[in-house]
Amino acid sequence: MKKLLATVLTLALSAAVFAGCGDNSSTKGGAATSASDGAKITLSVFDAHAYGLDEYAKMVAKFEEEHPGVKIEVQHAANDSASLLQSRVNANDIPDVFAVESGTAASRYHEYAYNWSKDRDVIDLFHPEAIATSTDDEGNVMSLPWTYENLGLLYNKDLFKQAGITELPKTLDELEEACKKLKAAGITAFSIAAKDAWVLGQLSTHFMMDKTIDADGVVKALNDGSLTFEKMPNFQNLFRFLDLAKKYGPSKPLEIDWETSENKLANNQAAIISMGDWAQSVLDSFNPDANLAFLPAPVSSNPGDATILSSSNWTYIVNKNSPHLELAKEYAKYILTSDMGQYWMADGVGVVPAVKTEREVKGKLANDAKSYVSAGQTNGWIHTIAPSGFSATVGSYLQAYMTGDMSAEEVTREFQNFWKS
Repeated sequence: MKKLLATVLTLALSAAVFAGCGDNSSTKGGAATSASDGAKITLSVFDAHAYGLDEYAKMVAKFEEEHPGVKIEVQHAANDSASLLQSRVNANDIPDVFAVESGTAASRYHEYAYNWSKDRDVIDLFHPEAIATSTDDEGNVMSLPWTYENLGLLYNKDLFKQAGITELPKTLDELEEACKKLKAAGITAFSIAAKDAWVLGQLSTHFMMDKTIDADGVVKALNDGSLTFEKMPNFQNLFRFLDLAKKYGPSKPLEIDWETSENKLANNQAAIISMGDWAQSVLDSFNPDANLAFLPAPVSSNPGDATILSSSNWTYIVNKNSPHLELAKEYAKYILTSDMGQYWMADGVGVVPAVKTEREVKGKLANDAKSYVSAGQTNGWIHTIAPSGFSATVGSYLQAYMTGDMSAEEVTREFQNFWKS
């Protein structure tokens, strides 16, 4: 993410910090866990999400209210969450519960993870395809999925209308024509967060796929050598896209970070950015009336290749060696399945929970994405199942391309070298 503040905020919530669960207990016999004889239990939680924090705090307050004597100390990590988590593990300060990206990143921590495979009462609460993102190579359920997230281009519908764009561009030629119309109307077409390498890294994955090969297929083919970046049908179109983003964007694109990017989109200062529906709450904070939607990314001359990317991206691991294992399990289940947990995800962040639910999702972007999901106009996420460090590493190569310090050929070669190494 997803998706992520540029600072690290450590919250030790005293009267309202997270622990256990009441109505969704996973303890033996179904009884909620709480401290006894006046003892204090502290649960250590590492959370990588930077959205919906107000709702998160309310969820925690409710949880603690139901668990007298329990205190949850939460580190909300933003941009550098992977490094911060790894540093804690290296220092043998492993949280009782921690969030990590699904796939490659999560697999690094399976040795510390509680195996949920026998907890069918918990597993069955989630959609099977979401649980599938939280398994190891043997099919063991090593974590619990958070939400469905959709990634792609976001566009400002009012600015498109102002420029006279009546149909969404589905090819790169059509995208260029849209940019010309926006410029003629005095509108900045792009505000890509090129300062944040991970944004460019995630953007690049659109151009690694088409409708003939999905995310899993690309990763498998790259791993066995049957596909290279040089021979990917749409990969060179990535550089044409970045050229458009430079030509019709800010004069200094590498000064635009994710927050500035989202601010410009929401406040009618730019028409297109690259981001996901996890940004809904921040976009709303900039302008709750912003008229925004997904633009399936044009990656070729084939309209059918234009997709958004959809996955259950983040997952929660419970430390199997936690001195408060049952409470840690309870807490993980609570934040993902309880009414308060769904309030955090569906109302606070505005995205679709991975748990089975009829709860209405308030996020306009998440609801907009449903039409593309239903139409099969999606593909999967490569960056979560790619080699570790993919987004930040390849994103730095693309930054060098945008500054003129690397050619398209050099960047393509470095993508390949990174993957092989």
